[in-house]
Amino acid sequence: MKSLLASFPIALVLLAGTASADALTQVETLAPETVVKPFKNRFSHGKLIPANAEWLYTAGQTGIDVDGTIGEGIEAQADLAMRNLHNIVTDAGMSSDDVIKMTIYYVDPAYLPTIVAARNKYFGANFRPASTAVGVSALARPQLLVEVELVAARVPAN
Repeated sequence: MKSLLASFPIALVLLAGTASADALTQVETLAPETVVKPFKNRFSHGKLIPANAEWLYTAGQTGIDVDGTIGEGIEAQADLAMRNLHNIVTDAGMSSDDVIKMTIYYVDPAYLPTIVAARNKYFGANFRPASTAVGVSALARPQLLVEVELVAARVPAN
């Protein structure tokens, strides 16, 4: 183990030294033709982020309002979860364009269209982050129906 750790910094130096003058200066959306197209064009397969980006990772947001009230039903909870995420993103000085990855956890697959509608309301109909939706048997509280987290990256202007 010690020899592996000792060689790790050398690998980082070698990788850092390979950057060229053509280094990535903006987020690049990856859509290889060798991978099936995104379902209904609602997400991107990948996002390549330049080294100088500022990162934002959120905790999972649920359908709980600022006063601690849990929304009644999936429409209210999806709206609150997406509103909470949007508020975190804007508080960081970022926008929908900076969101790289979104992960949605839901307890019933029938909720997905409602969750996507709330996502589009706050992040825009053309919002295409790398995205994953995961059906789960339960969330942290039995009343919760949806939880959403995201990662954003802002690339400074040149």
